[in-house]
Amino acid sequence: MDRADIHVTCTQVVGRSGQFSAQGVAYGLRTVRGRDVNSWLRGSLNFWLSSDARVTDDGVIRYRQTRNHSVVTFVPDKASGILINRPDEQVTAAAYRVTGPTGVTQLWRGQAVRDAISTCRRRPPVGWPEGWAHLLPDASVTFQPGGDPWGPQDVYTAVPADEPAAWGPPCAGCGYPESEHDPVRLWGRSRADGTGCSCWTYSEREA
Repeated sequence: MDRADIHVTCTQVVGRSGQFSAQGVAYGLRTVRGRDVNSWLRGSLNFWLSSDARVTDDGVIRYRQTRNHSVVTFVPDKASGILINRPDEQVTAAAYRVTGPTGVTQLWRGQAVRDAISTCRRRPPVGWPEGWAHLLPDASVTFQPGGDPWGPQDVYTAVPADEPAAWGPPCAGCGYPESEHDPVRLWGRSRADGTGCSCWTYSEREA
């Protein structure tokens, strides 16, 4: 599962050829979210030790609980992109133009974008990550709202860009170049010692 490329949206097809009816991610729904497919498969594969899942080269996922059960098939929407589960392999540009919900754009190093992806994929003590980042077909990244590092309605995007000749001096507070401070100051990046960086603290912008 950690290596599988799961698309952001899929069409769920529940088979009827087995001895028992199969149950998918959500009853009665045909279009399902990749993050739900991910958590459902992980839970099913952990709980039902006899179950198995297969992913074809074109991204189609087939799951069955046992040989006697029907097969649940997830056909990907290729245009929707994939869930980023291997940031170091999938997000490889040296620089990205990061745009926040207000339209402000700043240039970030690729490592800073990967740091944000790692933050949004952190698992809570129980359950699966609240946030996800999506790798789109054009190699850009979209952060799905609803989890860290930003709020439920805050959509950020990162588009590959040319790396500048120099990034400038690091911030005295967080150690990142000043250009990598959150465009709208909604992500409180912390210092290595765990204390907050004042330059990342949210503040109302003057009109």
